[in-house]
Amino acid sequence: MPLNTFIFLDVIVQTSFLLSGAAFFFLALLFGDALLVRFEFKTFLKSLAFFLFGCSLIMNWLKFSDSIAIFWLMPIALCLLFIGYILDPLSRLRFILPLPAVFFPFLKGHILLFVLGLLTTLVIFQLAYTTKHRDLIPVGVGFSLLSIGEYFYHLETIDKLSQLAKAGSFLYLFSALVLLGWVWSYLAIRFINIRKKN
Repeated sequence: MPLNTFIFLDVIVQTSFLLSGAAFFFLALLFGDALLVRFEFKTFLKSLAFFLFGCSLIMNWLKFSDSIAIFWLMPIALCLLFIGYILDPLSRLRFILPLPAVFFPFLKGHILLFVLGLLTTLVIFQLAYTTKHRDLIPVGVGFSLLSIGEYFYHLETIDKLSQLAKAGSFLYLFSALVLLGWVWSYLAIRFINIRKKN
């Protein structure tokens, strides 16, 4: 691989970790802010999950042990997020609540994150379309990209496909941009409403 290409890919990898971590910390703050208005267990789980996800990505960016992030923090964060969304009173997919417990003994690493990410995406899109909460669509798109990114990261373990693993960083980067855009739009609406009240 030429040096310029290697440097470019390394910059993309580091940028994806940093921006994704920032996006998840902002999401943790938004849901934490909602807790100040009214405490709900599902909102607490989402805030905690986004915080843990942000921590794991920043750990990767700082080049701490990625095994802690991939094997512990990220799966726990995705499970908490999955539970947080599935506990919504309007969720129709509560019957799949035990599925993460089924996958944990058999899957690990990036493939486990891929499956947990898909389950979370499924629950988010179900809520978005059956409750007409179209504002959840960017979150669903962000998690779709994140899940596919994890699948590409998993390809690193397959000899003939290992070069495709770098595509995971691009998908994480796009996911972060979508989620940061959603955070920005949420903040813009909130501050507009505050100004109208004043």
